[in-house]
Amino acid sequence: ALAQLEFRYAATADQFLTIAKLRAARRLWARVAQVCGAGTETDAGAQRQHAVTSSAMMSARDPWVNMLRTTIACFSAVVGGADAVTVQPFDACLGRPDEFSRRIARNTQAVLRDEAHIGRVLDPAGGSWYVERLTEDLARAAWDWFTEIERAGGLAAALESGLVARKLDDTWQR
Repeated sequence: ALAQLEFRYAATADQFLTIAKLRAARRLWARVAQVCGAGTETDAGAQRQHAVTSSAMMSARDPWVNMLRTTIACFSAVVGGADAVTVQPFDACLGRPDEFSRRIARNTQAVLRDEAHIGRVLDPAGGSWYVERLTEDLARAAWDWFTEIERAGGLAAALESGLVARKLDDTWQR
């Protein structure tokens, strides 16, 4: 069952946070697979990740800057280990994207692959103290949240009691 799932994440222009988020998510899912008895020897519990450039980071006032944002987000998703990346057209926030913006979105990945050669290095962020620390901090905070939900009786109970809503409100307030 674990191998049948694919997770979708927002990739943003916050380069290091996107890299760490994807790495932490893989680490957490490996822990879930281990707890479920899938073990760690096989790839059966490996998380399949699909990163999509974030709509929330797109600017309607200056859509041209979105090309830079989506390029950084795409780069970060690849470095973070995403299995698939979707780059949204830079003018998607204005309505239906035109042919030019769709072509730019498609070519962003090709340019990073062919000209920046980011696929040639197995783990470009591996060993970076900052990325490793940020990944660890995110993974630890997320695991604490998972266990809090479990202590509340599971996700259904946490939603019904308002625990999740309060946590989201607190996050938005910060």
